[in-house]
Amino acid sequence: MAEQGVDPIAPPFLHLLSAFLAMESTQCLVSLARACGGGSITEGVQRFIWDNCICKVEKGHVPYSKSFLKKLINEIESAHGDVLDELYEQYASYMISLKDGSLVKENSRVLKWISFLFSPGCFEVPSCPKSMRLAVPLHCSLNMLEGDTGPEELLVEAVREK
Repeated sequence: MAEQGVDPIAPPFLHLLSAFLAMESTQCLVSLARACGGGSITEGVQRFIWDNCICKVEKGHVPYSKSFLKKLINEIESAHGDVLDELYEQYASYMISLKDGSLVKENSRVLKWISFLFSPGCFEVPSCPKSMRLAVPLHCSLNMLEGDTGPEELLVEAVREK
């Protein structure tokens, strides 16, 4: 059934998108998806996840997206809900592409997005973005021994812009 009132810039949906881009845990994402649907993961919430998260993911996020889709599909099915065909098809595609391991080996870095959400009353402040959301990209290594260099790169870029 189609859901009325799915607003992608409403706080629950914005929080879900921000958590996905920041690569939060799959349990956190499922909890946020439930909050968007008023307690269940509705077709409208699934469509939002498909349109705004899964379709826009980069190749480096494939293992993360696969585990999120697995958890999401499991949660929907355990509640006897209907899963969008697109989610099943994408999960199957991830399973096939990860079977040979080629995507994992070629991508040693991922791009995480850290989101800053602003309250509706901050429009008077000149530095507040009109979209109510500021997203900052951070390049992170998949190798835990290598570490992340995102914040250092961010500070260097911020200094160069001044």
